[in-house]
Amino acid sequence: DNETAARVISVPVLRTKLLAFAISSFIIGVAGVLWAFTYLRTVEPAGFNLDRSFQILFIIIIGGLASIRGAFLGAAFIVVLPLFLSRLGAFLFGGLFDSGVLDISQRIVLGALIIIFLIAEPSGLSALFDRLKRRIGSRSS
Repeated sequence: DNETAARVISVPVLRTKLLAFAISSFIIGVAGVLWAFTYLRTVEPAGFNLDRSFQILFIIIIGGLASIRGAFLGAAFIVVLPLFLSRLGAFLFGGLFDSGVLDISQRIVLGALIIIFLIAEPSGLSALFDRLKRRIGSRSS
């Protein structure tokens, strides 16, 4: 994170950045191949559309970039929230609205939550859970 400190202790900054980029690109490439052949069973342009790209972006925003746990939390949040909202909408409104209205309502709620996360908690759910864990730990001590 601190290039000046890395240079002071003789770490080759450019080489280290390129190595990190290459390793992460390799891992993402392998993950993409595994996802394509296990989930889709085929590779086609429609398999990774704009909606899927935004879904992955929102997983990163909500979960946080700092840890692997953030990716899992963000993915769970993005998958579970629409299910929860559809059940809640069906319970509260019954047959008053069709599924299209409930789908648009889910997107509005998800969009509002993403804006709230970007403003109030830019580090994501992972950092929020870390702070909560520290507060609970400090109260019990």
